[in-house]
Amino acid sequence: MAVHWFQSPRGAREGLRFLALAALTAATACSNGSAPTPTPTPSASARAGTTITVTEKEYSLALSPAQATSGTVTFVVDNAGTVAHALAIAGPGVSNAHTSTIPPGGRARLTVALRPGSYELWCPIAKHKELGMDTHLQVRGNSSASPTPGSAAASATKH
Repeated sequence: MAVHWFQSPRGAREGLRFLALAALTAATACSNGSAPTPTPTPSASARAGTTITVTEKEYSLALSPAQATSGTVTFVVDNAGTVAHALAIAGPGVSNAHTSTIPPGGRARLTVALRPGSYELWCPIAKHKELGMDTHLQVRGNSSASPTPGSAAASATKH
């Protein structure tokens, strides 16, 4: 004898509800009664990293914000000056991270994994560093991030 639950849309919905309830009941009966252990997930800030805007002009560097927590930091470098600039960074685990040359009105991105400590940022073009394009960034520890020392990526664009 065949059961015809699915002869109408309403019967089909009721049949699907019954099957879903039966599957849920079977899954519950097979469980050991304990709640699943939640898996810790990194906070949104740890996943996204930190972004610092660096404004370069003759002859200064301005950081916003002027602080960072260890982990992945992306420097968005805006050349607000009238001559070409670039950005270089050195500190614990970072020795050769820099952007390409950024034309006036251009923008570059430099992503670096930073550990706690002090980092020097400067413009590596000609004598720009000696003319005042030099600053320091203090990086605080972050227990939820474990950066890979020395990893860096850079790109430059004109906007």
